[in-house]
Formats: sequence, C-alpha cells, structure tokens
Amino acid sequence: MLQIKRVLTQHKSPAMLIIAGLFAWICSTLCTPLADAQRDIVCIVMAILWLGCAAAQLMRKRDLTPALLCGSFLMGLVFILQLDHLFSWHDLAIYSSDFSGVNNPDGHLGYIAYLVENGRPPLAEDPRVDGYSIFYNPPLYHIVQALWMKLNLALGMDQAVAIENMQVVTLMCAFGCVLAARALVRELGMGERAQRVAVLAMGFQPALHILGATLNNDIAMVLCALWCVVFVVRWHRTRRMADILMIAVTLGCGMAIKLNCALLIPCIAVVFAVDFFKDLKHMKRYIGQFAAFLALSVPVAVIWPVYHMIAFQMPLQYVRLPAETINVSGYSLWERFGIPGWHAIRGLFYSGIRKVDHNFWMQTLKTGLFDELALFAEGTLMWYAAYLLLVGFAAFLLAALALFVRMLVRGKLGLMGLFLAAYGAILLFSYGNFFIQYPYICSANFRYIAPVLALCALGYAHAGQKNRLCEAAAAVFALGCAGVWGVYFLG
Repeated sequence: MLQIKRVLTQHKSPAMLIIAGLFAWICSTLCTPLADAQRDIVCIVMAILWLGCAAAQLMRKRDLTPALLCGSFLMGLVFILQLDHLFSWHDLAIYSSDFSGVNNPDGHLGYIAYLVENGRPPLAEDPRVDGYSIFYNPPLYHIVQALWMKLNLALGMDQAVAIENMQVVTLMCAFGCVLAARALVRELGMGERAQRVAVLAMGFQPALHILGATLNNDIAMVLCALWCVVFVVRWHRTRRMADILMIAVTLGCGMAIKLNCALLIPCIAVVFAVDFFKDLKHMKRYIGQFAAFLALSVPVAVIWPVYHMIAFQMPLQYVRLPAETINVSGYSLWERFGIPGWHAIRGLFYSGIRKVDHNFWMQTLKTGLFDELALFAEGTLMWYAAYLLLVGFAAFLLAALALFVRMLVRGKLGLMGLFLAAYGAILLFSYGNFFIQYPYICSANFRYIAPVLALCALGYAHAGQKNRLCEAAAAVFALGCAGVWGVYFLG
C-alpha cells in the first residue's frame, strides 16, 4: 500500500488536480448564474492575471512549465464557463428525473440522472430497446458523475448549477491528460525543456478542452488510457508491483468507462511478454505480478459487456447506429478517404450535410479544432483566420508524425518505442476501420483518436530538447488556438 501511495503522489500530480478542481468548482458555482457579459469579464481577468504571472516568470528566467500548466488549466476553465453543458451533440440528451415518455434516459445525461434517482446501475433495462440504448456504455464515468451530482445537490445547490458543475469533472480529466503527457516525457528520461514543450504542444489543444467541457465519457477514457501508458513505461523501468497494479487500475477503469481503452491490451501484452522472456531468472516475480494484474483489471473491465451479453444476448462490440440522414456509404472509398473535393474543402465547420462532411481527413481536422461547432459565419475575417488555423493544425500533425518517427529512430527507446508506435498505429487503424464499418459523418471525429495528441506532444518534446524551432512552432500554434477561440467566446 505504501508503494501505491508513493506512485500516486509522485511529482504532486494528484495534489495539483485537487487544488485545480476546487478552484474550478468554486468558479463554476459562482459564474453559472451570471450573465454572459459578466462571465466574459471573469475570463478576461483570469487571462490578464495569467499573462502577468507568465511574463514575470519569463523575466526572472525561470522554468515556464508551471505557468504553461496553469495556462492550460485556465483555458479549459474558460471552455466550461463559456460553453453550456448542452453545447455538444455527442449523445448527451437531457438531464431529467422524469423517465416517462420522451424524457427516457437515452443519453449520457439521462444515464447520470437514472443513477442519481435510482441509486443503482441499470441492470434490468435492455440497451437494444429504443430509449435505453445508452446503457450499453460501461457505467463507471456515469457513477462518478452521479455521486458528484448528489454531492452538489446535498450542498443545497440549484439543479441547474449542479448540472453545470459536472463539467468540473470532465475539465479535471482533460487537465489530467496534460499532466500525463508531461509525466510520459519525464518517464522516458527527457529533461525540463522537453517537458515544457510537451505541455505547450498538448495543453492548448482545442480538442482536449472541448472534450473537457463535454459531459460524455470520452475524456475520462482518454485520461485512463494515457496514464496507463505512463505506468507501462514506468513498470518497464522499475518492475515494481505497485506500478503494474496501477497499469491494471487504469486499464480496468478505462474499459469500465469505454471499451475503446482495450486497444491498449495487445501493446501491453507485447511489453509483458518481452520483459518476461528477457528476464526468466525472475520468473516467479513476474508470474505473481501478472496474476495480480489480471485479478485486478479483468473483472472491472469485462463485467458490464459480459453481463449484457448473457442477459440480453448483446454482442460485445455493440454500436448504436445514428440517423441514416448522415450515412455516407453512397460515396466511394476514394471520395471518403482520398483528396477532399471542393465542397469538403470549403466546409470549415461541421454541417451534417453529406456532400460537405463525407471526407475522412477534413472531418478529422475540423473536429480536432472545432468539434461540431460553427464558430464564425462563412466569408468573415475570422472564418478565414479559423481556416488558417485548420491549415496550421494539419501542418502540426504532419510535423508531429515526422518528429515521432525521428524519435523512434534516434531516441534509443527500444521496447518502449515499439510500445508507443504500436499504440498509435492501432489507434489510427481502428479509427479508419470504424469509419469504413460505420460510414456515418459522426464516425469521423477526432474524439476517437484524442490520445494521439500525447504522442504528438512526445515527438515535439523529443525534438525540442535541442531544436528551439519545435518549441516555437508549438507556441505559435497554441497562440493561434487561444486567439481564435478567444474571439469566438468574447466576440
């Protein structure tokens, strides 16, 4: 237990999350009843104060990593203050304690409301029945949000405020992803400059903060996946029981949130197998650790899908199909995966129109920056600025790919390089295959590959140790993201 405690408290990440979470909770509670103009003032004041503190750190020639972490957190806080809890289209539905008629719990908010009202998981409801299909999702995230909702209500908060405060949980998950990217760089033996570049490349990504304001289970799964990667790298170095137990916890919890986290399993299995066969003289220690890993991770990970398979004959990989109005199977594979056509190129923001949103690459880029929001009217100055940012995002990702490959070749990462490359490749392959198997506009969304942002940050961090141009490029892109979204929020 002492070993696990030391692992959890190393580098003060949990303490940082707790302090940041309390501050965000207070801000959300106080700002939710305010008018839009008043919330704008709060956000502007926070930005000015942060700029002053960052400038002071720069003038004193101190490490800017803490300031950048603070800036990343404040950017995420601005997102949850400015975006209403229903801003997203990603299966949220509505929060209602009345489950009759149209108010059935068919959505993530309905799932949370069901748990709040009934105090138990939905074991008797068949997810194949219209109105209950959201229940195919494992319940861990929704249980956490239900407990958080009950705490807010118990403290006497209005239900509207308590619902908005649920965004604090997702914000903390997003900030925890930034801390995971920094921890990953550190575990791979890179120095302070690399950690700073990683935070810069990861911490100001709009996709991260959009997910941090969205009340579904995506960002919680990403958090578990990234920390699982960190603990795999750490266990490979230490071979400690505490570290492999943390792999089990993060993997099991990730799959108890969303089954996509299972994409890590073959990558972890390779690491375990290689390290085992390279160190057979300590066979007993490995067998004990692997047994503990399986005992801790497997029940948590599989209990929900296995229960539904037995109780309702549901397939393990059940996917709820969206409306046929966004089915793009009528377009050829080249139109979907090839060079975007004119209508796709002109479509900067999500429209739901098939002739605009059918191309895999454009959808990935636009949802990586703006998700399914339309920030500016077409033809305006800011529309062109946002389009320039989209081009910059494409360049950022291509450069990250090149830098990541360069790191694998020159970084002497060995097995860990293979592990990280395999996870990235499996993630991207699964994403592309998902769009083929389920050819709907919503299937091509950056949220399905959000963990690659940490791998991109890793590539920039490794190169940024000796090349300041990489750090400058990450800084320019971060400023562009903050600028475009700042104008949208305050305009």
